[in-house]
Amino acid sequence: MKESLSKILVNNSSEIATEWEEKIKRMLPQNEKKKANMLVQQLMAVLDIYLIDSELETAANHCKKTQSELFPNSDKALSFFVNSLLVSRYILLSTIAKKSKKPINSLETFGYINDTFDPLIKAIYNTFNETPQDDIDRLPTNLSHAVETGLLKIDFVGIGVFVIDKNHTIIYWSNGMNKFFPETSIDVLGKNLLSHFPIFRQEHTIYNALVKALNDGKDTEIYAKQHKFSNSSPLYVNIKVSPLKDQKDNVIGASVFMHDITAHRKNEQALKRYEQYFENILNDAADAIMILNEDDKIVMWNQAAEILYGWPQNEVVGKTISFIVPNDPQAQEQIKKINRAVREKGFVRNFRTHRLTREGKKIVIEVTRTAIKNDQDQYIGSSVIARDISQEEQLRQQLIQSEKLSAVGTLAAGIAHEVGSPLTSISSITQILKVKSDDEYFKEKLSLIQQSIDRIARTVKTLVDFSRPITQKVEKVYLNNVIEHVIHIIKYEKRLKYHSIETEFEPDIPLVEASFDQLLQVFINICLNAADAMEKQKNGLLYIKTWYDSENIYAAITDNGRGIPAENVDHIFEPFFTTKKEGKGTGLGLWVSYNIMKSFSGDIKVKSVLDNGTTFTLSLPKKVSPKDL
Repeated sequence: MKESLSKILVNNSSEIATEWEEKIKRMLPQNEKKKANMLVQQLMAVLDIYLIDSELETAANHCKKTQSELFPNSDKALSFFVNSLLVSRYILLSTIAKKSKKPINSLETFGYINDTFDPLIKAIYNTFNETPQDDIDRLPTNLSHAVETGLLKIDFVGIGVFVIDKNHTIIYWSNGMNKFFPETSIDVLGKNLLSHFPIFRQEHTIYNALVKALNDGKDTEIYAKQHKFSNSSPLYVNIKVSPLKDQKDNVIGASVFMHDITAHRKNEQALKRYEQYFENILNDAADAIMILNEDDKIVMWNQAAEILYGWPQNEVVGKTISFIVPNDPQAQEQIKKINRAVREKGFVRNFRTHRLTREGKKIVIEVTRTAIKNDQDQYIGSSVIARDISQEEQLRQQLIQSEKLSAVGTLAAGIAHEVGSPLTSISSITQILKVKSDDEYFKEKLSLIQQSIDRIARTVKTLVDFSRPITQKVEKVYLNNVIEHVIHIIKYEKRLKYHSIETEFEPDIPLVEASFDQLLQVFINICLNAADAMEKQKNGLLYIKTWYDSENIYAAITDNGRGIPAENVDHIFEPFFTTKKEGKGTGLGLWVSYNIMKSFSGDIKVKSVLDNGTTFTLSLPKKVSPKDL
């Protein structure tokens, strides 16, 4: 092979020198590039001496002489010469391929070139470093192959590497090691690693890795370990220790790769701090914040979201946002529009909508959603900020309600005048008939008519009073008494003719402060609504119960009628809201009842299941027990 290479070198010297010079210029420091031409001429002479004259030692000495002439003050001369010679292998391989009359096996040819260069490389190391030949012989015979796979080229990527033999003698020391120690290869080659650098014995992790490689022939990788190798600040280093073996697979040394990752580690720590800041901001935020991926699946869910919706983060990550969207056509269409708008427009701002909590409660939220894009402007997800505005919405609805009631009050004044005159006439006629009749049954019915007239008058009066509040006659009232009067009135109502009325009164319940007549009106309204709900019900039952606790007196009115649809429950106390057929109701009864209860610091709550009845629970603050009067 030497003869073939020598012929290629002689016949193509000018072409090889030109290409070689260009490659060497890229390798030399800026201030040394002008020496590239002279270095190529001297290296051509080295190859002539070695390949043509077969004078190995003379060729190595010529390198040493050239170093003293071209790079007298450089501690990197060895690196310049070795790397420059290794580059020539590629040029020779390319030239052989071009000049050959038939195809060549490039891998096989390159292997031959490596084998030819191995003795020269060893001799140059021996001459430059004056390392004993015994130590040089301990280098693997395929050193040039190791160089080809990166052992020496590590210098170019800023990673330190050194090689020791079985006795811990340093036989290779890359330029990259100056990141960790100030010594150059000239200072350390041939020295005992553990004696020259005690830290490698003191650092048990590294020492054990060396022992493992030299004795057991096994690799060890040490990640992100902090070390203080010299007088510099401690460094974070990744270390890999690997055994070197001869052709018979015997361990003859170890290579140690050292990668300084201090800057990377600091960046990681800074990033971790920023992540912690970001996490603290998210978790301290009053608004619910979540991050969605490109498929609208949840990847982050802050503490405010856990409080608002009721689900902890570990139960929602990976789910699509649609699981908190109510399952009705309007809400489903809204979420589709939001998804589309975020992708097309990039954001949705202050959108008012409904969401579901873990308990199934529907809440009103105001949501802002913003697209997240990568550096290529591709959509990769979105951020969602949601604020619970249920109370604000309730206040808004109350304002709307107030506006409605204001209109009702104005209307009521006119109604009172129109209804009041006929009622007065009917009431007068009823009283005349009652005086002139001796029939007790007939007089009882006239009394019921009179009571109904009075109830109508009170309803109209309530409407008027709403627009022009006046002082009510408030007295201490025994609630059981009120209910008994109610039953006496409604038992003749034809809507309850075929239904049962049952009661369960708590005896001696405390008194309440209210208007007897107005409470009577409330109970009659609710009971007659119950009668309407049981209109087509067989074996209808109206059940009234009273009880009390430390603060309030309660009455529950339950029917087994058709119930109230869920979407109507929140509207039943609104004026003019009714689901009855035209002419069957005005939608004022429950509204009037609600306002009467509120005027006495009471409340009405409703619980209804469709097709399974309804319960109205009325509560009033207790005053004193009848026994205490």
